[in-house]
Amino acid sequence: MKQPLEFYGMNTASEQTWKRILSEQQCPFVASRCVKQRKSNSEQTIGACIIGYQEQPLIICPKRFLQNHQIFVDAAALIKTRSARYIVVPEVTMPGGSVDYFVVAMRGEEVLDYVGLEIQGLDTTGSGGIWAAREDLMRGAMYGEYGCGVNWKMSAKTILMQLHHKAETFEFLGKKLLLVIQRQFLDYMQREFQTEHFHAAEAHDTVHFHLYDCLDINDSYRLRLESRISTSAGGVERMLKLGNTAQITHDDVIAIIKRKLPKAITLNF
Repeated sequence: MKQPLEFYGMNTASEQTWKRILSEQQCPFVASRCVKQRKSNSEQTIGACIIGYQEQPLIICPKRFLQNHQIFVDAAALIKTRSARYIVVPEVTMPGGSVDYFVVAMRGEEVLDYVGLEIQGLDTTGSGGIWAAREDLMRGAMYGEYGCGVNWKMSAKTILMQLHHKAETFEFLGKKLLLVIQRQFLDYMQREFQTEHFHAAEAHDTVHFHLYDCLDINDSYRLRLESRISTSAGGVERMLKLGNTAQITHDDVIAIIKRKLPKAITLNF
């Protein structure tokens, strides 16, 4: 099975008005137009969220993890203090690069605690095959297999390099950095990298992994937190054997969060 399983948040096996869905190009997970543009035409989005590969549904767009904001609710468990208000702040710049999201505990305008959250989908090979499947679906139905695959190595190198550069900063701050991925992605990294020092999540660790399953429930894919593991910043370095990164103060981070408050999402749970 090598074919897209979901376009624009809709299961390709379900009954849908596909011509309209593919024409509108709306992503339900960000409530706006899909951000994945076709390289040959910036006005056209691809819309593929999940592909079937080796009999498994694999998420290829990081925005797909935003379904119902569940990853943020799960991340809030890592925050040390309880608060009446939790918010999600996007794209916070730190030494080592921008962090996808911060989950922040607030009391009034005071920042009590925060967790950095990174999301990594899987890179694909053979994007032409995904586009061909989309075109077939536009005409009425997909047929058989398409020439698309998963670039596991590139996906792992991309996120592990980013994780390493940011992990020491979070350890210096005494805060946690969380990576959200699919369970299958961790399976790959355990085969290819030194991960024997990873263990069931422990509160004192800096770097945490939330591993999700993607389940087909009544012709609709849903995420489920399957397990949690963790390690130290040194544990990430051990995987890659790299050097040092820049540091940042706690006050610097608070100032960045407050500048981002107008774009924050309030969590209700």
